[in-house]
Amino acid sequence: MKKKFIIVTTVSDSLPFFKGQIDVLKEHFDVELLSSPGNYMNEMCSLHSVKGHEVAMKREISIFNDFWSLIKLIVLFFKIKPFIVHGNTPKASLLSMIAAWVTRVPNRIYFVHGLRYYGEVGKKKRLLMFLEKVSCYFATHVIAVSQGVKDGLKEDNLCKKDILLIWNGSVNGIDLSYFDPAKIDGTAIRNAYGIDKNDFVFGFIGRFVGDKGVNELVGAFKELSQIHKNIKLLLVGRFENELDPLQSETLKEIENNKNIINSGFQKDVRPFFAAMDVFSFPSYREGLGLVLMEAGAMNVPSISSDIKGCTDIIEDYKNGLLVNSKNKQELIDKMEYCIKNPEKINEMAKLSREIVRNKFEQQELWQKSLKVYVGISE
Repeated sequence: MKKKFIIVTTVSDSLPFFKGQIDVLKEHFDVELLSSPGNYMNEMCSLHSVKGHEVAMKREISIFNDFWSLIKLIVLFFKIKPFIVHGNTPKASLLSMIAAWVTRVPNRIYFVHGLRYYGEVGKKKRLLMFLEKVSCYFATHVIAVSQGVKDGLKEDNLCKKDILLIWNGSVNGIDLSYFDPAKIDGTAIRNAYGIDKNDFVFGFIGRFVGDKGVNELVGAFKELSQIHKNIKLLLVGRFENELDPLQSETLKEIENNKNIINSGFQKDVRPFFAAMDVFSFPSYREGLGLVLMEAGAMNVPSISSDIKGCTDIIEDYKNGLLVNSKNKQELIDKMEYCIKNPEKINEMAKLSREIVRNKFEQQELWQKSLKVYVGISE
């Protein structure tokens, strides 16, 4: 009889992190999914023929709701008796590690996707750091998504256990057969949005929030577009005003600057990558910049923040350029460099996919991950 392996995330939107890998895990484990109610729960359960459990959890700190979520997890774990609880995302990891400890689940894996306290200050930062300590304490095994996250946990003295890193990091790697520039043409996107063949396109894909560096990116582009008339900024994603809203001047600039294209949320981002010359990602904090990996797989070099989780992917002047986060002037300078040095951009583009292949190819990561989980379960 296979041992029960339950993957826990706060919201169902995070379950696709394990798309495809679930079938590999099923070779050795009885895999089940758990998250707050959401569309991706049914989709992932149907895709992989696994059972799902819905327990409502709030992403932000909410003492009353968190208490009841914890009680429901404890009751559920008593009932289904998992052998491994695999906690992902901050709130789900915290609650599932405590609930699994209470119910004596023998293997409690905290998979650290990022360090949420980065970019915070004062009491909130201290609280978030304390909660990281709690999650690590109740886990039997801690796995970091990147070398940067592993280093951060140790540097800030948040985890006394040995921290595992599977291969070069990443929870699911990159499917290079899907993110393949040879299969995708960006011409249709450029034509649809009135982008001339001679326009230089900077792009951003992600959540439109402050800590992704969108305020600095739009501010930098505003200044550059007053000097260079043949540049565009292609934005792909959705606003999240309830968590970390953009500044009002940023919103006005996105709406009024004719050279900024807001395409909204897109399920298939590959044609948008293909329409870009350079991907721009001045984020404040990342566990591992998955979108940087996707850009690289599409042969698109990146301007990225010089922070943990991004430097695991971007090598300065090799497959992209690094800038200090929250530094608009440095971002302007590096964007200017890209405009004026197309030959160097082409060189970096040619290296980008190969670097991703060598470090994050999906099938290889899956097998290395399975080996780690089987070793934990024995």
